[in-house]
Amino acid sequence: MAGASFQIQVRHILVDKKEVAELLQETINSAKSATGRVKMLMTLAEKYSLCASKADGGNLGWLEMGWNIADPRVPRGGFKKLENEELYNYLNEGLENRTLESKVACGPVKTHAGYHVVMIANEFRTNRIL
Repeated sequence: MAGASFQIQVRHILVDKKEVAELLQETINSAKSATGRVKMLMTLAEKYSLCASKADGGNLGWLEMGWNIADPRVPRGGFKKLENEELYNYLNEGLENRTLESKVACGPVKTHAGYHVVMIANEFRTNRIL
């Protein structure tokens, strides 16, 4: 049976005001290149984010979504969950609905922690035999 794995690296900036998150998102997305947007987010995260991930440019790590269409016993979806379930749900829904674009700042996403500007900074896909 064939299976697939889709992994994303997520970066974010956490702030306490929606207006600040909107300004950060606009600033990041004003960079002309995809690489420039990722670097801009990392720089702004280190300066403004309230999250401990700021020390690593807002890096929340790699999340994996795997599926196997041929085998109903293998669950569809299945992220390694983030600690912030609200942010996890936003990412999961965005990927399922194909509304998130790689290397583009999204949000603001309101959670119990504050307002997030979030980005899929990298993607990795593999195919494998199960």
